[in-house]
Amino acid sequence: MPFGRYVSIAILPLICATAALGCSLTGCSNNGDEMRPTFTILVTHDDKPLAGVSFRVTAKGAEQFSGVTDETGLVHVPKLPPGLYWLNGDLLGIGVVYTCFHVDEKPLRGAKSKLTFTWGDEAPTTSKIAGRLVASQPAKGGTPLWNQMHRVDVPIAGADLTLRDPVSHAVYVTMSDQDGHFFFEGLPNGTYVLHIEGGSADEFTYDPANSAVELTNTAKRGELLFKGGPSGCGGNELALQIFD
Repeated sequence: MPFGRYVSIAILPLICATAALGCSLTGCSNNGDEMRPTFTILVTHDDKPLAGVSFRVTAKGAEQFSGVTDETGLVHVPKLPPGLYWLNGDLLGIGVVYTCFHVDEKPLRGAKSKLTFTWGDEAPTTSKIAGRLVASQPAKGGTPLWNQMHRVDVPIAGADLTLRDPVSHAVYVTMSDQDGHFFFEGLPNGTYVLHIEGGSADEFTYDPANSAVELTNTAKRGELLFKGGPSGCGGNELALQIFD
């Protein structure tokens, strides 16, 4: 089983947000909240301001604003003309928000001037960042229907796994072994983002996956299981499960 190795490089702010968007757009109920033409966004993690969170404001599919939270966890959205907008924010592929809002020509007294979000505070906990990658595939040897009803888990070998700490900017990398197992060692407690891509499991391929996990010595759960299968977007995805 390969051990994680530490790589001392900086994390650049993520430019494109994927996890927050998903593969289908969310409906906009009642045009969302009313915002003032100029407003601020605050993002915190573990009750502390979080830098590096990317935000985009779009209208009719065109970008109107993009920015990244600073060391105080704030990003300032400049004056927007009246209209309907979408706000998308994420860090390292983990979504913060994806919602609509509107700006009126004459803002009401209750129009908001600040939005506050948290990142990663609800990440599942584990006592170690280790586990296995498998792909759920139809069995072989029977009829097509029988094969679909008797699926088997095939290990994903040779996948690249990158673990990032958004606060310290530490980066650790490892690779899954022939049985799909992976393991990171020597990690301090904290919330991490695990990025997985590549590897092979027969003819199975999947979209790159990002998952937030909190490492803590007091967690009762010990290992992570990423199981690949069909997604609602028409491709394949790795879904995180946690087992004791």
